[in-house]
Amino acid sequence: MPKDLTPQKILAMLMRHIKLIFLITALVTLIVYGYSSFFITPVYSTSSLILIHNYNEEYTTKSSTYYATSPGRVQVSEIAQSTTLAGHCVILFSNMPDMTSLMSGANVTFEQIEDSPFIRINASSSNPQVAANVCNQLAEQAPKCFEDEYGEGNGKVTIITSAAAPTSPVSPNVNQNTLYGLAIGAILGILLAFFLEIIDTTLKPGDDIAKLYGIPVFAEIVDFEKEG
Repeated sequence: MPKDLTPQKILAMLMRHIKLIFLITALVTLIVYGYSSFFITPVYSTSSLILIHNYNEEYTTKSSTYYATSPGRVQVSEIAQSTTLAGHCVILFSNMPDMTSLMSGANVTFEQIEDSPFIRINASSSNPQVAANVCNQLAEQAPKCFEDEYGEGNGKVTIITSAAAPTSPVSPNVNQNTLYGLAIGAILGILLAFFLEIIDTTLKPGDDIAKLYGIPVFAEIVDFEKEG
């Protein structure tokens, strides 16, 4: 392989192995596509949304106006107290036995939406219906767990949206993985082409022997058949 590589020589080297590069690229792409499509178990994810209300007079009053239809402006302090309570409920719901017993068959997380009284219940499973069922059961169980922990009349949990069975998996992303396979295959093909050039000790047309080996050239044997 020439020591003084130039863009032109690199391009010529790649063109000499272009079929090999295309073959490796196609092979790796097909392997990644097939593996992602047929061997990776798809995972479906869904979520439900609940709202935490704080009634506790120790912290605030008339917090019910936050969700009630009766007219009235909600105080910033009321929302802040419900937001703080929602943060505590994320930890509570994640660890209460009555909640964890419903998580069988799904991977569940409780997530407070930014700094708000809203909590999103996320459930993922290889079965889309199981993910939706677990999510909805947890949302329905949340008010009872809240009441058991904080007592009746100190707050309320309201279900805002229920989970629906997802129709498409969140993973694997077959299209994305196929693009990764395409890129990896191209890189492997180019690296293999470079490797073949390194171990190839034959002289190619256009190689300057004097520059390659640092010795003068006294004569050259002409290929009469090629030169006509």
